Amino acid sequence: MQASVSPFVDGRRNPVLAGLILASRQTLRERFLAGATSAGAPTLLLDVLTDSLIDRCAQAAADGDLAALAEWAEETCATRADAPAVHQLFLSVDATLTQTLGAGGLKPFAGRLTSLVERLRARSAAAGTDTVDELDLLLADLVARVEHNDPMTAEHCRAVSAWCARIAHRLSLTRSEASFAARGGLIHDVGKSVTPPEILQAARPLTESEWIVMRDHVVSGHDIVRDNQHLREFAPIVRSHHERFDGRGYPDGLERARVPIAVRIVTVADAFNAMIGRRPYRTPLSPDRAMTELRRCAGTQFDPNVVAALIDVVGANHKPALTDGAVAC
Repeated sequence: MQASVSPFVDGRRNPVLAGLILASRQTLRERFLAGATSAGAPTLLLDVLTDSLIDRCAQAAADGDLAALAEWAEETCATRADAPAVHQLFLSVDATLTQTLGAGGLKPFAGRLTSLVERLRARSAAAGTDTVDELDLLLADLVARVEHNDPMTAEHCRAVSAWCARIAHRLSLTRSEASFAARGGLIHDVGKSVTPPEILQAARPLTESEWIVMRDHVVSGHDIVRDNQHLREFAPIVRSHHERFDGRGYPDGLERARVPIAVRIVTVADAFNAMIGRRPYRTPLSPDRAMTELRRCAGTQFDPNVVAALIDVVGANHKPALTDGAVAC
């Protein structure tokens, strides 16, 4: 495609390579997907992961640091033990970059992933029934804590969980991934179990100081979940479900490549159900209005692929006009 550039070297910044990776996004995407889906058609999940992979490769080159890329790739493969196409996507990184840009140097990284995938294939993917039952009891207890503080928030959490399961299925996630997203959606607002009810139930706009308290529910919830070894894997969902696709969310202002797909699913499900659900300070929006808002904010607040999946689930193919009273992105 073009002349060779200096390869990845851990510890050495390479902004030229970073720029070439981003400039070659379309070619890289096609080649990554071709390598990952030799046995079938690409899925929306693979498309999302491929975009994140390209972003993270560029960041690794710019920073001269492969550690974050390797950690994310290994975690992604490990959480998708029953998804060979996902594993193959990562195994093809070194060859694809060399073929496209003449910039290899990731063979040690590829070797680590090969070893991991072999271990995953040899391991039983199914968890024991007792473990699953124990986990569901813990999740139910957290929702009960939320319900004790504010029944409407608990109702919202249950609805978000159901939407997450439907979106995950539409995105062709595996059964375990869909279950993970649904469970994360169930407890995404667990931090509101310690938010003052007078703020949660205020039938008026909140003051700036009250908004600070309200937004703190993501940190409070993260602390609750992080401290339990059985729930720790859900901590990123609880903490990051108000991050934005454009990096302007809270509490950490994460770039989109650092927000896992399960979090993006919960974010869209949370916003949709908040708009169509009962709220003390406004009447519910119609599903059509809510979907219009999601479309309007796709690419800024929300992942466009996840928005498309939810709209497909709802079954609305038309685009009604936006009227007054829109929910701000």
